[in-house]
Amino acid sequence: MSDTQRQAPPKRPRSAGFLGGARTLFHVRGIPVRADVSLLLMAGLVIFIVYGQLTRPAGGPLLGQSTTVVIVAAAAYALLFFASILAHEFGHAFTSLDRDIPVLGITLFALGGVTESAREADRARDEFVIVGIGPFISLLLAAAAGLLYVLFEPYQVPAAVLGYIAWTNLLLAIFNLVPGYPLDGGRLLRSVLWAITRRPHRATRWAARVGQVFALSLILIGIAGFLRLDVLPIGGLWEALIGFFLLRGATDAHRRARVRERLAERTVRQLMGSVPPTLAANLAVGEAVEQVSSRPSLLWPVGSPLVGAVTLAQLDRVPDGAWPTTTVADVAFPADQVTIDADASMDKALDRIADAPGNMLLVMNGTTPIGLLTPSLVTHVAS
Repeated sequence: MSDTQRQAPPKRPRSAGFLGGARTLFHVRGIPVRADVSLLLMAGLVIFIVYGQLTRPAGGPLLGQSTTVVIVAAAAYALLFFASILAHEFGHAFTSLDRDIPVLGITLFALGGVTESAREADRARDEFVIVGIGPFISLLLAAAAGLLYVLFEPYQVPAAVLGYIAWTNLLLAIFNLVPGYPLDGGRLLRSVLWAITRRPHRATRWAARVGQVFALSLILIGIAGFLRLDVLPIGGLWEALIGFFLLRGATDAHRRARVRERLAERTVRQLMGSVPPTLAANLAVGEAVEQVSSRPSLLWPVGSPLVGAVTLAQLDRVPDGAWPTTTVADVAFPADQVTIDADASMDKALDRIADAPGNMLLVMNGTTPIGLLTPSLVTHVAS
């Protein structure tokens, strides 16, 4: 499963995962690859299930082999299984980088993998390619494993592992192509609807509705499987758990898309608050701290014409001994990081404000700051 292009504002890398304990394993092309602690539970479950399949009385491919051999084979399958998921996510991540979309990280967890990007694609066709590459890689892995299975068929243990990996990657590709947002198939549907309607947020809402229907169906199938007393209930529980996870993702995406549509109809000028007085560029930090302490939560413009902006937190980072000799211009955030045009849509502002210092932006009319956009204003409009 994959969750590549999010509709929410850009987010910073997270350490929390499915169970709140993701850890960075390594970096590839600057992308942190993290593993959630739930992956350990998944690994144990995969080994347990595959062990049972390999030794099942009715035609298990390793029936009659020693326990040690079967456990090693099941563990090898688990490693290849997680490597396949990681390759799928690398496909999303590298294609995003090739289209100048920063990737914040990849997280592996109990239900699959997630690639988190700093922003969504600017064009529907870019999103289609970024999303579609994941299932395509899974299909390539299925074909490669199938070919190796044929080559190693005389060797019972590697052939069994390769055969299972081939089928697994084929099923992963098929499952991800189901048009249920936020699966890859749902995102492909969104990109097609986006290309047709030219309205990405509406496309998200429609794709998310399809995703909700698919997720609810999966939950019902899982519950039905669990209630069948003649079979092992773990399969039904797993399907229901995946369904609940997808339902949450689709519902959140639908809600965010509605907020985005509402924000797109408003301009920053309509919703901005009052701007604090401008600080002189050559003002010493010590004097600036005295001025801004009365309103410590704001972003203060620096210089006329504007050279940047500062917050009290930024000023406090300057060592006390350097206050008299350091000016606010020396420590100000650059103007291009803290400004937005007054006539920009709130939809665009939502993207900008998430990574802005203090999550605030100076609203500009030409080269003059005329207002301030704060998180509380954005939250008020979004609600």
